[in-house]
Amino acid sequence: MIYDIIEELNADNGTNYKMDVLRKHKDNKTLQGVLKMTYDKTTHNYGVSLKSLGEITVIHENVGKMTLEEALEVLETEFVTRQVTGNAAISRMSQVACALAQEDMDVFLKVINRDLRINMGRSNINKVFPSLIVKPVYMRCGTYNEKTAKKFDPKGAFVQLKADGTYREFNVTQGSGVTCMSRSGEEYDYPAINEALLGAGLSGVFFGELTVYRDGVLLDRATGNGLLRKDDFPEDCKVVFDCWDIVSHEEYTAAKMKSKIKSPSYFARWAMVKKHLPDHTHDVTKPDALPVRAIECIEVDSIAEALKFTAEVMNKGLEGTIIKERRAVFKDGTSTQQLKLKLEIDVDVRATGFLEGTPGTAREATFGSILFETDDGKIKGRTSGFTNDQLEDFNSRREEIIGQVMTVCCNDITKGRDNDHHALSHPRFIEFRTDKTETDTLERALETKEMAMMVDKEKAAA
Repeated sequence: MIYDIIEELNADNGTNYKMDVLRKHKDNKTLQGVLKMTYDKTTHNYGVSLKSLGEITVIHENVGKMTLEEALEVLETEFVTRQVTGNAAISRMSQVACALAQEDMDVFLKVINRDLRINMGRSNINKVFPSLIVKPVYMRCGTYNEKTAKKFDPKGAFVQLKADGTYREFNVTQGSGVTCMSRSGEEYDYPAINEALLGAGLSGVFFGELTVYRDGVLLDRATGNGLLRKDDFPEDCKVVFDCWDIVSHEEYTAAKMKSKIKSPSYFARWAMVKKHLPDHTHDVTKPDALPVRAIECIEVDSIAEALKFTAEVMNKGLEGTIIKERRAVFKDGTSTQQLKLKLEIDVDVRATGFLEGTPGTAREATFGSILFETDDGKIKGRTSGFTNDQLEDFNSRREEIIGQVMTVCCNDITKGRDNDHHALSHPRFIEFRTDKTETDTLERALETKEMAMMVDKEKAAA
């Protein structure tokens, strides 16, 4: 049974152990289906969440009338295809869940919740089942370091604010509608932004960052992203979309299929953003103002100019900047034609447990720190830096938090003489990243460290 395999996966939290368990069951087609239908948010969206189902009333005479395989087939044929939607979908989902035996229902509801609670990332699952889980198209920034700097052409480059929010892409089809997706494939709905993008009169995929304003003031990333995750978004807050790129549907599909068809240069794509959306000076805080705009951007001819702008941005308490070549093409994956510039090291890790607070201290009632590691097992440690409200909140949701990806900020990445893993120096909790399903690797983290060191050095020289 799939329930037993999940229990087996959770018998040990080590990455190698979990991979061995998956390999042991690699011929289990139902397991493959459960993994894909849980974590592949690009091809499988159901339109119903666990929250919308609410409390399920079990009708005992129906228990066991449907197998897990039959329930998954219903998801494929009725929900993925949107054959049933709205209240009818909620009713049908409850009906299917009630027809399952208890352990199968547990697995089924985990699939709906898009989390099997096995503390594994998508990349490790795909190592056992190649290409099982399709990744959404996402052009990730490269890191500015000695290697990438040699190939990067800063002449006429664009330097843009690294908005302190959360990534979203909006797929706009004039005359049809708008769909919105996070980098992990979660679907979202922002009616005001959808309407504004339809009003731009252009079909295509718009990429950018969501930020949140309250009473005309930009909220910090952790606070704003926390509000975006709530079902009851506050009425006194406003969601704003800062756009940095637009590609056609054909160019988006070509990137997904790894086609040789190349998109127009970034110079041309940025011109489209500026043509169809308000400038970054557009005052989005006004009550009736459109909640969309082009990201703040300047043109430079050297890294020194870019670093000057980066310093100005960071002095305002913002995260940093992205520098992009004029000739950069759109692609799926990490692009060395767009590089991140910032002066601290952020690392995405996975929460693996809680360290109890010291007896006799204020932390005794909650916890001392959260344990973490990267999915490749090469960075491990623990982090603190929580507010009192976070301590109480996270302590009440320990089971939910273990396995989530979170961002921590640190000053260095080191390896002790007797350790087989690396550690983060003075890690500080930033936020949980529900929009991410994978952590950084050691290689990626070290690249970020090198970038921070080079930026700091060149900023000083400038």
